[in-house]
Amino acid sequence: MSRRVDKRRTVIPLALILTLIGGALLSVYLSRDAIDPAAEAPAASADAHEFLEDEQARRAHQHFQQGVAMLQAGHFDHAVTALHEVLSIYPALPEAHVNMGYALLGAGDANAAADFFNSATDLRPSLHNAYYGLALAEEEIGNDKAALAAMQAYTHLAAEDEQHLPRAKEMIWELQARTRGEGETP
Repeated sequence: MSRRVDKRRTVIPLALILTLIGGALLSVYLSRDAIDPAAEAPAASADAHEFLEDEQARRAHQHFQQGVAMLQAGHFDHAVTALHEVLSIYPALPEAHVNMGYALLGAGDANAAADFFNSATDLRPSLHNAYYGLALAEEEIGNDKAALAAMQAYTHLAAEDEQHLPRAKEMIWELQARTRGEGETP
């Protein structure tokens, strides 16, 4: 009999870690100098273009911070709304996909969460926290083999001092025992 862990005990600490990583990465991403291929354009249109980009970046950063705060507070539906705004501005931001996955997982939509975790790993295959979330979502769905593969990817990519590594190894052991039992006949 497997022991189920309260999702909030797993999702909220992961969201905090993702907040720190995602916030730092988003700040770096948003603060870098953009290369403007239309440097020959008139100054007025360049200024307007720059203003729109800065406004979008500001909005994305604000919504990202709101989404993370809502995720940490356990207000998953509000986190989904805020992160949706971020993704409408920066659809290829893997940290937003990961946080959206955790928000959806907390809201009880494991199938949609798995989709966002998969998108995050497609965008950045080395994003280990996405594999952890994917494993949680796949386990919730009942797909133990996919959960096992995702958790093994997490343990392969995670640093040895990663906070969730002991729980991940425990989950691998549990998933291996369950998947071995699926092939047995009574």
